[in-house]
Amino acid sequence: MENLKILLDDLKNKKNLRQTLSALRAGVKEDRGFKALFKEDDKAIEALLKSLTADDAKARKSAALLIGDLGLSAEEKYRKALLEAYRQEQTLFVRESYLKSIAECGGENALTDDEREELEARIEQIDSTDFPDADMKHILAERKALTQLVRSVKKKAAVFKEPSGVPVLMVPVKGFYEPLKKALNDRGITKGFSQIGALLWPGDIDRVRDLRIYDHLKYLISGDFTLEADKIREEIEKSALASFIRKAYNVQVSVRVHIHEKGDRSLKQAKRFTGELLRMSGGDLVNEAPYDAELHFYKKKSGGYVLFLKPVQEDQRFTYDINRLSTSMQPVKAALMVYLTGGYLRAHAKVIDLFAGNGSLLLERDEALRTKAMFACDTNEEAVEAGRKNAQAKGSTVNYVHRSAFTFDTEEEFDEIISELPDLFEKTAEDRGEFFEKLSAETVKVLRGGGRAFYLTAEGNEMKAMVRKDKRIEFVKEIPFDEKRSIFILEVKK
Repeated sequence: MENLKILLDDLKNKKNLRQTLSALRAGVKEDRGFKALFKEDDKAIEALLKSLTADDAKARKSAALLIGDLGLSAEEKYRKALLEAYRQEQTLFVRESYLKSIAECGGENALTDDEREELEARIEQIDSTDFPDADMKHILAERKALTQLVRSVKKKAAVFKEPSGVPVLMVPVKGFYEPLKKALNDRGITKGFSQIGALLWPGDIDRVRDLRIYDHLKYLISGDFTLEADKIREEIEKSALASFIRKAYNVQVSVRVHIHEKGDRSLKQAKRFTGELLRMSGGDLVNEAPYDAELHFYKKKSGGYVLFLKPVQEDQRFTYDINRLSTSMQPVKAALMVYLTGGYLRAHAKVIDLFAGNGSLLLERDEALRTKAMFACDTNEEAVEAGRKNAQAKGSTVNYVHRSAFTFDTEEEFDEIISELPDLFEKTAEDRGEFFEKLSAETVKVLRGGGRAFYLTAEGNEMKAMVRKDKRIEFVKEIPFDEKRSIFILEVKK
C-alpha cells in the first residue's frame, strides 16, 4: 500500500493532479483494500472534492468519476458537490462525468424533486436547441446520462404489433440463402430478392409467414436517408419512422442503430443518428439494453440508405426453446435440416434422436410432418431435463432417455433416426473409427428394414467408410448443409 500513500499525498498536494487521479482510479478498481484505505483518509477525500474545480478539464473529469468509483456519490454531500460542478462546467466532454458518477451507486434515487426538475429541464433544453455539429457527440452523451438519472423508472416491456401495409424483408440464415429462396419460389414469390434477403410486399407475407427457415424479419421504413450530419433531423422528420414506431409499440421503446458499411464513419453516423432520434422523440425512445428494436441502414447502389426496423422480441416461431445449453442446436438450424430432408421423411413415423441435446431437432421434425412417436437419448442430464421442459412448452410428447446412444436398448423398431452427430474434431483417427463402428451397429439395431437415418456431420469420409463396411446399410444421398457439414441419408436394407 506504499504506492497508495504516495498517490494520496500527491493528491493532497495537487502534484501531477491529472496523472495522480488517473492512477488512483486504477488502484480503486483493482484492489478493494486500496478503496477502503482511501475512504478512511478524510484529507484525501476533501482534496478530491476540491479537484472538481481544478483548472485541468481532464482532472475534473477523473475527480468526478473517482467519487463514483469510491461509492460516495449517493451521499448528499457528494451528490450536491457533483451537481454544483455540473452546473458550472463549461467543457462539454466533462459534463456527463458528474452525472455518471451520481448514477454509479444509486445516487439518482436520492435526487430531490427540485434536482430532478432541474435535470429534466436540461433534457428539454437539449432537445429544443440546435448545436454545432462538432459539439453533438458530447451533448448527446450528456443527454444519455441525464435520462438515466431522471427517467430511470423500470421500463415496461414493449410489445410489437405489426403495422399493416408495410413491406417486410425476410432475412436468410447466413449460408442458407438458396433454401429460403427455393421455399419462397415454391410459394409463388419470384421477385424482390437481393443479397440481404427477400422483400415481401403486403399480401405476400401472409402466404409465407409459417416458414420456419428464415433468420428474422425486418420492416421497411419509407424515407430518404443520406445520414449527412446536417440533414439527419430533417430526414427523420420526413420519414415514416416516428409513425411506424407509434403504431407498432405500446410503450417507451429502446432502440439501437446499425449502419451496414465498413469503416469508422458508420459508427459515428450511427451514434449521431441515435442521439438525434432520441432528442426528437421527447422521451418516447431510449438507447439502453435490453433493446426492443434495431434500426438497420443499408447502402443503396443509387446512393443514400434504405432503413429497416427489426423487432427484437417479435418472432414467435420457436417460443418453446426456453431451456438450452451452449451446445444446443439452434431451432432455425434444426428447421433447415428438416426442410432439406423433407422429401425423404415419412408421415406418422416413429423417430429417435440418438444425440438429442435439448430436443430442437425432434420438435422441428414433428412440426414439419407429424410423427407417431418420438424418443430422445443424451448422456447429459442437464440437456435431458431441458429437452423435457421444451417439449412440454411446445405441447409435444418426447420420451427422453438419460443414456448413451450406444447403450440404448429397446424392443421398439423405429422408422427414422435424425441426429446432429457430436463434434469429433479433437478425437484421434482411432477414436473416430470406433465411434462410427458403434454408430453403424446402433443404426441397424434401432431401425426397422427400410428405415432411414439422417445424420448431420463434418466427418464425411468416416460416414462413407462406415456405409462401405456395413453391407446392411445403403447410402441414399448427401446433402450439403453448411461450410463443413453435410446431411447423410442412409437406409437399412429390408
